[in-house]
Amino acid sequence: MFKEGSAVPNDRTKVLLGAVARVINRLPNRVSIAGHTSASPGGAKPASDWSLSSARADAARQLLQGAGVDADRIYQVSGKAASDPLYPDDPLLPGNRRITIVLLREAPVLPADSGL
Repeated sequence: MFKEGSAVPNDRTKVLLGAVARVINRLPNRVSIAGHTSASPGGAKPASDWSLSSARADAARQLLQGAGVDADRIYQVSGKAASDPLYPDDPLLPGNRRITIVLLREAPVLPADSGL
């Protein structure tokens, strides 16, 4: 989804986020976005991975909003660095450089006459 060391989504990611935005816009849920990095060789965890993963999540947020997702629907934008690899058996794989988008499950709205 991203080149190594970059927060700029590749062209395919931009197309995918446009499609995701269309689905999000049909649903009432708020959205949480997290950015991820691949691990560094030698197991080092550069401090910049936190900033990079956060920047990736924010870039996704901007694209989603640009595709029509209302800003009020965005609940959280965060970075996880390399702490949650998609491929834990090979944390160096480029596939670990990604974002995750979660549609949040909301508590049901209570009827006005519920007495609560």
